[in-house]
Amino acid sequence: GPVDLSQIIKDAFELFSPVAEEKRIQCLNQVPDNVTLNGDFHGLQRMIINLLENAIKYTPAGGMVTILAHVKDDMIRIIFQDTGIGISEEDLPHIFERLYRCDKSRSQQGFGLGLSLALAVAHAHFGDITVTSQRGKGSTFTVILSR
Repeated sequence: GPVDLSQIIKDAFELFSPVAEEKRIQCLNQVPDNVTLNGDFHGLQRMIINLLENAIKYTPAGGMVTILAHVKDDMIRIIFQDTGIGISEEDLPHIFERLYRCDKSRSQQGFGLGLSLALAVAHAHFGDITVTSQRGKGSTFTVILSR
């Protein structure tokens, strides 16, 4: 049935607001209301939580995390932007691999399951996740979903 992505994103921001406040990270939710699609609620929820958690985890204190959404015809784009530590060019092609660990600065968890699961959810909704990143400047993850 229809899944309210706007509400999932609001709830995710609320979930992580204590962590964000502690790190003085400004979280901006630019997603309009009523962005919906037919899909798997739990999968979409886990995907959004994973991507937001990564954005906050890898953004230093005082940084900013922004989520935007664009709806066009039967496509939805959800864009996660952070001012985090970025991902190196060597690591970028591998971050969606199951249990891939980036260099030591990415510490214990690495991206691992989070991103491979997020990508699997996007694929299940006839979509994809793309990423652009600059070392020391931040990363942008774009989730493309088919409605």
